[in-house]
Amino acid sequence: MIRSLVKWPGGKSRVIPDLLPHLPKADCLVEPFVGGASVFLNTDYRRYVLGDINPDLINLYRQVTHWPEQVINAAYALFKTYGDADGYAWIRKDFNARARDCLTLHDMFQDGPDAGKVLRAAQFLYLNRHGYNGVVRYNRKGGYNVPFGKSKTPPYFPEEQIRLFSEKANDTNTIFLCTSFECTIRAMIGSDTVVYCDPPYLPASETANFTQYHSAPFGEKEHRKLAAALLEANRSKGAAVVLSNSDTAATREIYQAFNFHEISVNRSVSTNAATRGAAKEVIGVLKVCASCGRHGGGCCPDCGPYVGYSAWDAIVDAGHVDYAEPF
Repeated sequence: MIRSLVKWPGGKSRVIPDLLPHLPKADCLVEPFVGGASVFLNTDYRRYVLGDINPDLINLYRQVTHWPEQVINAAYALFKTYGDADGYAWIRKDFNARARDCLTLHDMFQDGPDAGKVLRAAQFLYLNRHGYNGVVRYNRKGGYNVPFGKSKTPPYFPEEQIRLFSEKANDTNTIFLCTSFECTIRAMIGSDTVVYCDPPYLPASETANFTQYHSAPFGEKEHRKLAAALLEANRSKGAAVVLSNSDTAATREIYQAFNFHEISVNRSVSTNAATRGAAKEVIGVLKVCASCGRHGGGCCPDCGPYVGYSAWDAIVDAGHVDYAEPF
């Protein structure tokens, strides 16, 4: 198991063994909610398109991909020098005071590292590793507001994970998109694609309601938009679709087009240690026609208004008719 270079609430490292059997073979994996990138690190697709609306996360991944040594050197200095609560407060204040660098695909083609973007990547990694339980949270003005996380041991410095991430991203020519899930899904190219979504979870109770999507809420309305976008991606491009979420009545209703597989996952974000036990989650796989790979019917003879040859052969083999050809 390859570990993520960031701590990420709801990261998929714990469920990789359950998830992998449901991810079909394809040329490209598209993730509109890349988060901690555990799925990227532990799968073997030839190409990847990884999106997230958080510009700091995407900047970190881009800088690590192209300038790993510079990020390692900058981040290591922060880890070594600012290990206490006062140091954390100073770095967070400086991080929030700096204007965000423009994050565009041009980053991938520049001749050398941008010192400002490398520093911001290093600061984000530092804050992520030193903040409370790896939570990544912003206020409405976009300011990072996670408190310092007290720990008995110094936070782990993920030097090895940075190099492994960079190596894989370069070997697969991975594209990192800082955009909404709608745009990432629309950006996919070709039909030999799997779209895997791990959106903010629908709350299992009224008190478990942390459903932030960067600095904006992500509730039932957004989940319904996601469900529609995924169905359209499959319908128009033939992309296979897999998602994961909490096992709730709302999840099953919104994503009713999916077959659900139940799993249990240990959660570690809650402030109450008593509520950090196993939680019920689901892995959803979009139901599709076995012949054309589309959901909803009408895309090929076997799921359209007339019976196609493969369906007819199954009927004949079962002995239900005497005719050799469909009509």
